[in-house]
Amino acid sequence: MRATLLIAAGEQSPDLYYRTGFLTPDPYIYAEIGGESFMLLSDLERDRGRKEGRATHVLSTAEWEDEAVKSGKRGLSAIAALFLKSRGITDLDVPFDFPLGLARKLSDEGLSVTPVEGAFTPSRALKSREEAQLIRKVQEGVEEALHEIAALLRRSTVKDGGILYEGLPLTSERLKALLKQSLLTKNLIGSHTIVAGGLQACDPHNEGSGPLPAHRPIVFDIFPFSEESRYYADMTRTLFKGTVPPAFRELYETVREAQEESIALAAPGVDSSLLHQAVESRFEAAGYKTGEVEGRMEGFFHGTGHGVGLEIHEAPRVGKTGVPLEPGHVITVEPGLYYPRLGGGVRIEDMLYITPHGHENLTTFPKDWATVAIP
Repeated sequence: MRATLLIAAGEQSPDLYYRTGFLTPDPYIYAEIGGESFMLLSDLERDRGRKEGRATHVLSTAEWEDEAVKSGKRGLSAIAALFLKSRGITDLDVPFDFPLGLARKLSDEGLSVTPVEGAFTPSRALKSREEAQLIRKVQEGVEEALHEIAALLRRSTVKDGGILYEGLPLTSERLKALLKQSLLTKNLIGSHTIVAGGLQACDPHNEGSGPLPAHRPIVFDIFPFSEESRYYADMTRTLFKGTVPPAFRELYETVREAQEESIALAAPGVDSSLLHQAVESRFEAAGYKTGEVEGRMEGFFHGTGHGVGLEIHEAPRVGKTGVPLEPGHVITVEPGLYYPRLGGGVRIEDMLYITPHGHENLTTFPKDWATVAIP
């Protein structure tokens, strides 16, 4: 007889949380056997699990723990093995990243353990309207936080190619701290927030450091999750403080146009790779080449987007390879152009919810020059 098994902490496993709705800092046992589901919890968590969790049965580990100790065995693997074998289980499906140590212990107990390649919970990729609303709620907090930063930039001044605020150079670190503080007031947890200006913006995952430059792009990539719902949102905007040189104005316009053309394609049945191809075609037509120059990549050298949900990067992929979009997918569209020889890069990112008849844009933060170019 076969079962599905997870042994993980609810806070660390999106698959487990999606199936149970129960958050824990410590690992617990979850199994699906036939049409029933089982959560095996310590006495510390059992009563809370019965109130908050979604499972057919919520059981205490105490019974099987006592039995394991009598035979000289300890740990969740021993408890899980006794429980599963008591129900006639011989074969287990586990996530592909299931801990090797636990898998070996279960195998030693005579259970056949099969890691499942690909998505362990494929249904996570298709969000309900309620899930989309949870993501939008996080996005509202992201946009409010960035509006606060834009207001701060308006109060700042430009001097000698830099930005001053309250008489001091404005740094990436200061803006990241302010963004995170603003997000925390909305119960949103932001980590690895990107505030990268000038040359630093040419490395898409450079989080940014030091004084920010005037007259050059500043990329803000903000992707927190809700401490309450656990859902993420993801938005990138490129802002300028000071005068925008023509080369950067053209770069920004090209990225925005490419994004808009890509977004317009998003609908059920459309292969997500076509959104990526549209971006590449637009950049090529505008004369923006991609390749390695003097040992460093320039142009457009990453995917156009990804799914967003209980993980910041999840299915489906929006890149050179893709899948047909389906109602319920939440995807980002985030083209960018990066040219160190110009001294900066530009990226713009929105989130889309695919509907039966097209898409809804979950992102409302403006992309017009009146918003992004701050004198």
